[in-house]
Amino acid sequence: MPEFSIIVPIYKVEKYLNICVDSVLRQTFNDFELILVDDGSPDKCGNICDNYESSDSRIRVVHKNNGGLSSARNAGLDIATGKYIIFLDSDDYWDDNTALIHIHNNLAETDADLLVFQAKRFYEDANRFTYILNIEVDRNRIIDTNANSAIEYMLENNIYRAAAWNKVIRKSVLDEHQMRFKEGYLSEDMDWCGDLLVYCKRFDFYDFPLYVYRQQRSGSITARKSEKLVFDKLFMCQKGYRQAMALQKEDKDKADLLAGYYAYEYSVLLGISGGIKNKDLLAELKKLEILLDYDICRKVQKVNQLKRIAGFSLTRIALCLFVRIKK
Repeated sequence: MPEFSIIVPIYKVEKYLNICVDSVLRQTFNDFELILVDDGSPDKCGNICDNYESSDSRIRVVHKNNGGLSSARNAGLDIATGKYIIFLDSDDYWDDNTALIHIHNNLAETDADLLVFQAKRFYEDANRFTYILNIEVDRNRIIDTNANSAIEYMLENNIYRAAAWNKVIRKSVLDEHQMRFKEGYLSEDMDWCGDLLVYCKRFDFYDFPLYVYRQQRSGSITARKSEKLVFDKLFMCQKGYRQAMALQKEDKDKADLLAGYYAYEYSVLLGISGGIKNKDLLAELKKLEILLDYDICRKVQKVNQLKRIAGFSLTRIALCLFVRIKK
């Protein structure tokens, strides 16, 4: 059993694939398997994967018909043998050759089920980097053996977000709860990360921004805001709210934290809903505004305060304008 299974879903990223794979192979910690999932890519990605596999025994390649990001990640999970799972998107890369050894040492110390690590955005057109987290993180608050206290600290400071690629997850947790990504949806990370908050018992953090997240690449999901994206995010928020309410009797504190996690994602959803004209979809969006009352995150607190003063419609408009300006 290798320490880490690193899963890379691959589709039409011929330009970036070598940068991604090489950033893993440069790691000073060698106890890992690298699973490259060729999701029916029509370019030369499949051949590139095969060349890597033939040159390094740690690399395993899966060739499959195109099924989307969730399907590719699930195919990797199905054959992974590592103690911990890490996802790396194929147009992104790691910028820290010593990351795995430090993460290994952290996990040896805490025996955490889930570790979150730092990341930075790369704006390719402008050749510019920005940090995703701009605060000094107190790791001692995250490795607290009281899971709810650790979660509250992460949510309050917007450290824990709906991204599969900035986490290291104990595989036995995924196996025990038969966790897989929902296929056919955008924002498939959202309920996956929500479930991890429920199932994981101990957390950890690695502060160096090892992950480089390529922003607004032409053809990428993040560059295609659409009605489907809003619909899928809304579906995930609705599902998460129902899950939190069902958890109330069993663990009210955990239920409130789960709702707080989805409250931030709901705030993001409001901000990207600017171009939506579907009245039924907008009505469903408004029905879920109760999520904003679970304002554990400081950013959600500001949104909730604005909603109380200006009302739902003006708050949504303000958030949409903020998103446009931020671009």
